[in-house]
Amino acid sequence: MRRLCCVCLLLADPFFCLPSLTLYAQGSNNSTQIFTLAIRDQQGRFVTDIQANQIVISGQGVSVQRLELDNAPRRIVLLLDTSGSMGDYRSFSWSNVAHVAIQIALQRKGNDLIGLETFAEKEQILVPLTMDSQLLVKHIEALTSSGRGRTMMGLALREILSRRENGLRFGDAMILVSDGDRSLEDKTDFAQLGDDLIRAGVRICLIRVQPMMGFGATSGVSDASDFVADVGGIKLNMYSPLEEVHPGDAAQVDPKMIESTAQAAYDFVRTYYRVGVEISEPLQRPRQLRLRLVDQQRSMKRLQLNYPRYLLPVQ
Repeated sequence: MRRLCCVCLLLADPFFCLPSLTLYAQGSNNSTQIFTLAIRDQQGRFVTDIQANQIVISGQGVSVQRLELDNAPRRIVLLLDTSGSMGDYRSFSWSNVAHVAIQIALQRKGNDLIGLETFAEKEQILVPLTMDSQLLVKHIEALTSSGRGRTMMGLALREILSRRENGLRFGDAMILVSDGDRSLEDKTDFAQLGDDLIRAGVRICLIRVQPMMGFGATSGVSDASDFVADVGGIKLNMYSPLEEVHPGDAAQVDPKMIESTAQAAYDFVRTYYRVGVEISEPLQRPRQLRLRLVDQQRSMKRLQLNYPRYLLPVQ
């Protein structure tokens, strides 16, 4: 599955980007691309004191030219899975989804905008991007349409990405609350969708909750976790492997876990680096991107890095 690196037009400032489209700079023999990087320590805290010279990229012909911590206001789409595996509004499964969604809405700060959408077989906008967190909370609490239809995840992601006016921009994010399975009936080209997400610089945080019947009980689905990782996203599990799934329902998640998961999701949305790399020769096909961090030439292996897994040729 191909993925990678978002690209930006470099003018006087190599981190200059158009609102909803990332471009590239290419000289006669080299090009410059920009991609997103999030770094967490063993406690799950996001690291914000990395220097450009600490990033090592495997292979020849790619070098880091610039590293910048991006603190711009974010646009966030909170996307809730209301398909059959989530259970109806009276179930533990849906209760877990609703409670973490409410906590995420309440995390909103400053000039960040957050919108609320749901999806099953179709994507639906419930609240456009807003600063009114309480408006989102009211809509989440009023939802009674969960537990219906197949999980057409690709269609929903594609629809959100396709919006140009008031849509998501480079560094913005979708927080997807779901069991992480997508229906095989969804014929979306996920390889192309991944490339488009990466080029746009839109990030995904998947909060994975237990489905109504437990993991592995639903047929005709595929796990989307690898897809999320490939495009530079993050997966947060909001359940304990030791929790017992109730017959016909999931287990209720501890409120402290809900709160900490919501906080981690919002931290991921807020905290990332733009990494600018120079490529000595224009790419003819996707190239795997592998990077590591070093401290005084020693590898910093205990940090978790979330970044797109491929550099893509310029279109």
